[in-house]
Amino acid sequence: MKKIWISFAGALFCTILVAAVGVSAQTTQPEQKKVAYNFINEYGFFIGKKVGFSSVFINGVKIKNNDAIGIGVGYGAYISEVGGVQEVPMFLNYRHYFNRGQKLTPLINIGLGASAHFWDEDIRENLPVFVNGDIDHYEWMWRTDHRHGFGLYGTVASGFTFRALSFTAGLFFRTLPSSGDFCGGIEAKIGYTF
Repeated sequence: MKKIWISFAGALFCTILVAAVGVSAQTTQPEQKKVAYNFINEYGFFIGKKVGFSSVFINGVKIKNNDAIGIGVGYGAYISEVGGVQEVPMFLNYRHYFNRGQKLTPLINIGLGASAHFWDEDIRENLPVFVNGDIDHYEWMWRTDHRHGFGLYGTVASGFTFRALSFTAGLFFRTLPSSGDFCGGIEAKIGYTF
């Protein structure tokens, strides 16, 4: 947990540093195309009932330089009661950029969709041991099942972009098929836009 807070403090320091540089260097932006291709990739972590890593990749379009709509896919991992769980979210993403003619542009980010989860579950069974075709005795044995399931995925965040660099922080929610739980909390991501 201490490493997570150190990482969070480092990300916060970088955010404040980038914000300070962006506010001090204001420029006017040239006329942009009305519709342009937009690819966003972001990486970060989330903290709630579960703690984990997540990354997202969003293909979409930017409309009049203020709104972006796209389809996202991602990868995440977290620790659950059953062990390590991997998730692959698939979602629709909307972002609104508050264009103020500065290098530092505030934004809001909303993502809604579903997520596929994959995990291994250890199962203990009392199985019969056969000798000459007859049951001799029973022994406890372990086996591992590969499980999967689907859950909901959502995020509502705010942040900013500085040139092509982006930082967002906000709330997330997920349903976790591995434990049957609803999980919510905060997440922070840093990324790059092409």
